[in-house]
Parts: sequence; structure tokens; C-alpha cells
Amino acid sequence: MKRKLALLLAGVLAAGSLMGGCGKKDSASEGGQSADGEVTLSFFDKNSGSNTFDDDVAKAIMEKTGVKISVENPTGDPLEKLNLMLTGQNYPDIVLMDRGNEIVKRYIDAGALVDLTDYIDQYPNIKEMYGETLNKIKYDDGKNYYLANWYGQDPEPVAGVVMRYDILCELVGHERADSDEPFTEQEFIDICKQFKEKYPEIDGKESIAITLDAESSNYDGTIRGMYGMKNYAQLEDGTVSHIVKDERFPKIVKFMNGLYTEGLLDKEWVVNKKEQWKQKLSAGNVFATFCSYWDTDPVNVSLVSTIGENAKFYSYKIVGDGTNADETTYSGRSTLGWDAIAITNNCKNVDAALKLIDFLVSEEGQYLMMWGLEGKTWNMEDGVHVPTEQILDKIATDIDAVKAEYGIRKWTWFIKNGLGSDGTPYDLYSYEKTETSQMANRHFGESDRWDTAEFDGLTPDGSTPEGLSWQKVQDLYSQAFSQIVNAASFDEAMDIYEKLINDMDAAGLPNVEKIMTEKYNTKMELWGEE
Repeated sequence: MKRKLALLLAGVLAAGSLMGGCGKKDSASEGGQSADGEVTLSFFDKNSGSNTFDDDVAKAIMEKTGVKISVENPTGDPLEKLNLMLTGQNYPDIVLMDRGNEIVKRYIDAGALVDLTDYIDQYPNIKEMYGETLNKIKYDDGKNYYLANWYGQDPEPVAGVVMRYDILCELVGHERADSDEPFTEQEFIDICKQFKEKYPEIDGKESIAITLDAESSNYDGTIRGMYGMKNYAQLEDGTVSHIVKDERFPKIVKFMNGLYTEGLLDKEWVVNKKEQWKQKLSAGNVFATFCSYWDTDPVNVSLVSTIGENAKFYSYKIVGDGTNADETTYSGRSTLGWDAIAITNNCKNVDAALKLIDFLVSEEGQYLMMWGLEGKTWNMEDGVHVPTEQILDKIATDIDAVKAEYGIRKWTWFIKNGLGSDGTPYDLYSYEKTETSQMANRHFGESDRWDTAEFDGLTPDGSTPEGLSWQKVQDLYSQAFSQIVNAASFDEAMDIYEKLINDMDAAGLPNVEKIMTEKYNTKMELWGEE
């Protein structure tokens, strides 16, 4: 109750401040600078950790824009700090927040963020680089209060069924293991059975055909992707609902419960923490898991050193029963990015803030932040960015050391996915694809990619009755899913599944569905889509 009152008071105070001080924005050029004309802007970045803004890239940004930046690092929980700053109205000039979190809505509703709508046309880089994304990140009132970070189409594959390459070659042969043709659901099950028959034990340890990371639930994208499912169910009457109401969900029930009853799924999967999961994969007695291809990169380093070069995990596509290969949805990513970056109402020099932002979103700014300094880590050759061999070698071995030494990827603000105008990626880390990335790109294609942005922000606000109902629904799902998977038979699993739907409805899911559907339709109308 105290927290709710504090947030309510924050909104009232912020709104009053905005009404009483609306001249701030009009007199932007008068504030935020010292007697000698130097402009300083404070910037809260939830991802900055304890980094200081004094590396080569940071110095170049300040030199090129004429703006001095004072980074405010999060201490402890970034979300808690953002809430405290909002309550006390002591937020800095610019804030970077989790775009999918309700905190963004709280800042907007409290009048804490500057409406950027009328400014955007004055800054060509913002308009050119963001393009249609500007329309998609508008708030409910049709205005732009923030710019996205890590936005745009990311072509990299995401989820998959990740299998040990050397063992797969033994079981199906090199030609099949190297083929780009996806495996069917039954093929995969048969391969797992062959593995268990051939290797009941490995190095004195019981073999495990499949293990999962229950802590992060990073298997979700794989099991949904197999059957062409997305984040929510879209029912025939146009209702947006929980994924369990998708008519294809029983296929997941059958598949996952079958893995368990056949003895192919790790008996301890429900209690696996991320580190335990990695340890199991590194032990050498596991054949497969469900995750993104990069999740097993640290494991591969260990396996190469203990077993050999071919003992790496690679990501493969499994086509679920009743699904066509071009209907799978393994590679869901939001084109609207991870973060929201906004100018706050406390900023006394909005012009300077926008000048800084316009540079950072530009190609020059992107390459500076993500590639470092020209002549030091890269050179322009025939109009194309070319990294030095030295920096590529260092990135391949220790990206954290590269950040510390060169400032590359240390400040990731307004980052755009994809390629620059010369055909090179904005992100130097993507310049040379790893072996695991190359394999994943061969197995997953354009048909697997879909934009999760249409489903962003549909759930009710947490403090509302419907928001509390949604939390109950989610809790019911989390508890029941493991019971479904671990049921003694498919019939028992389906009984638990059907009871889950009834329990969800009793917990208030129909009221939640109304709000989600309204939000979805409003978003589609705002985007100008059917």
C-alpha cells in the first residue's frame, strides 16, 4: 500500500511540476551548461554496471557532440532505482529502461518524459535510421516518448534443438548430420532412443538424451517453434489468450510427456538451475538440449578441451508433427528492441540532448560505439569498414577485455540491428560468424523469423485486478507445466492440461483476455495494420 501511494504521489507531483515548469523545454538552450559554455548531461543506463565514461569511445562521443556525459550507474537493482528516482523526481536528463517493463508506462503517465514527436522531423538521423519503428513505438496517445535500443530486424536464428555433433554423426552418419534438411519430430525421438541404447552409460555416468534449463525456461522458444506457435494464442474469434489455449498446444503435451515417459528426458530437469544445466552439458554424457545456439558456446569450449573438436553442440531444426518446414517459428525477435531511452522532463537542455542522440543513432555514431576508433581498431578501405586482424582475434577470445581496452560495445545506446550502408554489420561482434552461428544460419531460414513486437505490452497493469489475475494464471501455468511433462501417461498429462485451462478461467483469464485483445487491436490500428 505504501508503494502504491508513493507512486501515485510521484505521478501527481510530476504532473504538477510539468504544468508549472512547461517553459523548460522552450528555454532549452539556456540550461545544462557551465559558465564557459560546456554542456553536461546526466545519463542513467540500467546496463552500465560500474563502467565510467572515460574510455576512447566515450571521449570521442563527447568531442564530436560537444556534450559532456555524466553516467549514473545503477547501484543494486536498476528497476528499484528507477522507481525511487521517479518517486523523488530526481531522475537525470536521459534514462535507459527495460522497454518491456511497466516502469516505462509509469514514467510516461507521470509526465516525466519529454514528448519527442514534434522534434523528430528536425533531426534527420533519427527519422532516417528508425523509419517505421517510430510509428510502432508510439504510446497509446500516439506520441513518441522514447527511442528503442537494439531495434530493427535481427537476422540471427534464435531457438533450436541443440545436439552433440560427434554423437549425431555416429548415429545418423556425417552426411545426414551435415545436411541442411530439418529432422522430423519422430526422427529426433528415434535418434534419442538410439543414443540411449548405444550409450546407457558414458564414463561411468548414466547417459542423458535431453536435459533442460528449468531456471530460465529457455526451452520455450524451441517447443513452440516446432509447431509454428508464438507468444500467445490467437483464437478464431479474434481473441488473444494464453498460449495453452492454442489448438496446437496438445502437440507440445504429447511431445514433452513422451520424452519423459520414454526415459529420454533428464529426470531432474525440473530442478535444473542454469549453472547445473551447463555443468551437465559439459560432463560429456548429454546428447541434446533445447535453447539458443549461443547458450552452449561456453560449454563447447569445455567439451573441445576435454573430448575433442567435434564434441560441440550445434543447433538443428526439428519439424513438429502436423507442421510444414516453412511454418515453424523458431526465430522470434522484437524489431522494437530491448530498451527504451528517453529524455526526462528534468532535462534543461533538450536541444543538446537531441543533438547527442542524433549523432549516436547515425551510422557514424553506431560504428563508433560498436567498432571503436578509426585507425585503431578498423580502417575504411574502398568505402567499406574493415576491422584489424588484431581486434578480430581479441574479440574471438575475450570480448570483455575488448570492451575494457577499446570501449567497443561498452556503451550500447540506440543500437540498430543489421547492416550499415556499406554492407558491414553495425555490431563488430557479428563481423565474423562463429562456427555455431554458421551452422544455425544454415538450418534456420527466413521462414522461421517473426516479429514478436505485435505481442509486446498486452498484459494488464500489475496493480489492476486483471493484472493480479494474470499473475495467478502465470503461476498456475508454471506449476502445471512440469506436472504435464512428468505425468505417468499421455492421458494423465491431458487431464492435467484440461484442468489447467479450467483453473485459469476460474482465476480470471476471460477478463484478462478482453484487455489483451483490446490492446492488441488498438496496437494494430495504431500501426495501420489489419
